[in-house]
Amino acid sequence: MKGKELLVLSLGVFLTIIAWMMLDIYHIQTKINEQINIKPAQVPNYIMDKTIIDVLKQKKE
Repeated sequence: MKGKELLVLSLGVFLTIIAWMMLDIYHIQTKINEQINIKPAQVPNYIMDKTIIDVLKQKKE
């Protein structure tokens, strides 16, 4: 290969890799923005029945 052909080929590969990395970074940023908009699940409030704990304490003793 001549010097100019090698230069054009290597420059094309380099620019392709740079473009690929930029697209990956853009994809990650948009994915993070989508995850920020997701609301966390709400945990329902449960009422503790203390009789169950008392029964377990009695069985332990």
